[in-house]
Amino acid sequence: MTIYQTLQKYKKRRPLFENSEEFSFFVKNRELLRHVPRFEFLSNTEDDEFNIIRANIIINSYFNKKTIETEISNLSNEYDLNKLEKGRLLNILKERLSDLPYMIYNNSKIYVPIFSLPVNLIYSKDPEKLLTYPYSLLKSDYYESVIDPFDVYGPSLFDSYFTRLVNVCDNGKEVGFFNYDTNTIYIVNCQGRLDVKIVLFDKYIKHPMTNHMLERLRPVVEAYFNNNRQQFVDALYDNNFISLKMHSMLCQDNNK
Repeated sequence: MTIYQTLQKYKKRRPLFENSEEFSFFVKNRELLRHVPRFEFLSNTEDDEFNIIRANIIINSYFNKKTIETEISNLSNEYDLNKLEKGRLLNILKERLSDLPYMIYNNSKIYVPIFSLPVNLIYSKDPEKLLTYPYSLLKSDYYESVIDPFDVYGPSLFDSYFTRLVNVCDNGKEVGFFNYDTNTIYIVNCQGRLDVKIVLFDKYIKHPMTNHMLERLRPVVEAYFNNNRQQFVDALYDNNFISLKMHSMLCQDNNK
C-alpha cells in the first residue's frame, strides 16, 4: 500500500463530498455532457471527485458557449450591430457575462475551454461574427471544433474560475492544488491530468487544524516535488496534517 493509499484508508470522517456544491452541480447538469460527446463518459464518474471537477469544467464550458451565443443574438435584436461601436458592444456583453466562469490564457479570457484559443477569441473579442457564416455554424455544428481542454490548457485550467481549487505551488511541470471541500491535495501534471491525490487529516487526529492552510500546505507539496519520502512524511506531520500514530506507521515501512 502506498503512502497515498494509506492516507486514503485512514482518513478522518468528514462531510460527504456528495453534499458539496460541486457534486450537486454535477448531478443537476451532467446530462448536458451529451452535448460534448468526447467527454460524455464523465457523466458516470460520481465516485471520483477529481473527475467530477473535470466534468463540471466541461459542463460550464457548454453553459458559457450557449450563454454567449444567446446574448449576442439578443444584442442583435436590441441594436444595429453594424452601427454599434465595437468597444461599446464588448462592454455591454462583458457586463452580461460577468457571472460566467473563465480562465486567463495568453493574456486572453477563455470562456469556452472546449474550444481552441483562436475560436475563444471570436467568442470574447469578435462575438458579432457568431451571427455570420461560417462562425454561425459553431452554434450547432461544433463537434469537430471541440478540443481536449486538459491537454491544451494544462494545469492553468484548474487554476481558474472554473473550479474551487486553490493553487498551492508548482515546480514548472506539475501543480499542487488544494480542495477545501475534500481536504485533499491534487497534483496535476502538464497534460492536465491527475498524478497523485493526497488526503489530509487521518482518523487519529482529534481536532484537525484548518487555519493558515496554504502556508502549511506549501512545505508538503514542495517535499512531494523533491521526491523525498521522509521529507514528505515529516512535512505532513510537522504541519499537523497527520497524527503521531500515522507518522510512525508511515515511517515504519519505507517501502510504502
